[in-house]
Amino acid sequence: MTASTEPTRLRSETLYSPALYLKELEVTEDIGSRGSRLLSGTRIKSIVIPVLFWMLRYLPLFMVLLPIRLLIGLTRLLYGWRNNPLRQSCESICVLAQRAGYEHKPKQVYQQFLSNALGVTEDFCLLYRKGVETVTDQVEFAPEQTELLNKLLAEHGGLVLAIQHNIGSAFSGFKIHLEVPSVMIGRNSSTIARTKAMLGMFERMQISVLLVRGGNPYELTRTLISVLKSGKMLAATLDNMDNSEHGIKAHIFGKQIGFPSWAAKLAARLKVPVVPSYFHSNGRQITGVFGQPLISDTPEALVQHYVSFFEQKMLEDPASWAYLGDKRWRRVLREASEAVKLENKGNLS
Repeated sequence: MTASTEPTRLRSETLYSPALYLKELEVTEDIGSRGSRLLSGTRIKSIVIPVLFWMLRYLPLFMVLLPIRLLIGLTRLLYGWRNNPLRQSCESICVLAQRAGYEHKPKQVYQQFLSNALGVTEDFCLLYRKGVETVTDQVEFAPEQTELLNKLLAEHGGLVLAIQHNIGSAFSGFKIHLEVPSVMIGRNSSTIARTKAMLGMFERMQISVLLVRGGNPYELTRTLISVLKSGKMLAATLDNMDNSEHGIKAHIFGKQIGFPSWAAKLAARLKVPVVPSYFHSNGRQITGVFGQPLISDTPEALVQHYVSFFEQKMLEDPASWAYLGDKRWRRVLREASEAVKLENKGNLS
């Protein structure tokens, strides 16, 4: 079923929030393009997310979590469906992990992935309702690692924290901010209502964020440079694929994949270190780990540095990687695991 075709209409609103690094954000919503289908993912999210945040504000927590727990429970049962996309990703990454010396069972990874998703949802709800003080102990960092980050900031005036799309990485933003002066980089939603909901959560987390969707590239670059010169850490998720001419190729899972280049180019230009990170989840408990810093005037070397760290940690703990559910990464994992199977078959023959 397709939605009626109407002329595209733009609606803009300036939002103000203490969570915004620049204190205000103009959001332009294309209300004529919320997905080509009536039941498109974009259209569903534009309705469901504001409703969930309304529930979080006004309803008891058990009522907010009930539909989420039911959905997680149903997804657990769907492991028996062989064409389940998440199950296929778990099977593929277990093949790759075995080659690296790790023994994971696909079903265990699948079930732990869902436990982690439920756990961080419960943490978010508790944080929103009762404040960061009630969830501070849910995220842990080794003291010597956060000391290293602060030392790097003092020496270089700024640094880039390369974050992966872990299930617990976004939630851990409040603890990062408590331990290390930082600005989080992210993309705001394509709708005004969802952006307001996002800002409401950021305010509860007491973090500073720079939202970049639709921003002027020149102005954004100037702002990012000012952050990296101000004694703050710039934290951004950098494991999205970017196979455009602007991306930088890096080796992962035996393939060359394009990744965003902007953070590496800024770090190379300003001679500030890049530190990779990974956030391990065990239900509601999250442990952040940081890799070795690297300073280089070659963006390609910086991208490969954190991508290699990402790969190692994904193979060690795949259930903490949120992009196991991403269709593009699922294709990469499938192709890489098939290549390993062919290699193993050739070695046996």
